[in-house]
Amino acid sequence: MRISQMLGVIGTGLAICGYLPQVRHLIKEHCSAGLNLTAFALWCLAALLFLTYAVIIHDAVFVVVQSVSLLANGFVLVLTKRFEGQLCLIHRGPRVVR
Repeated sequence: MRISQMLGVIGTGLAICGYLPQVRHLIKEHCSAGLNLTAFALWCLAALLFLTYAVIIHDAVFVVVQSVSLLANGFVLVLTKRFEGQLCLIHRGPRVVR
């Protein structure tokens, strides 16, 4: 494996690690605080376009990275829509007792 490919594999691993906390929070807490549907939809579209390009140029690492990105962004998009407006205890903030 060339150094450039190793860097791509490491980058893919980091991309996956970057999505894990958000996906975990969405699944566990059903909390969509701070997530923007439009942003994730645009990131899905961008990943799809980059993936198409990567397939055309036959770049395996780029195909994997963009596939992961498309799947992760799509998953977050679906969960964000599903849990839209729901907040966990942390994001809801303290309740005022009267």
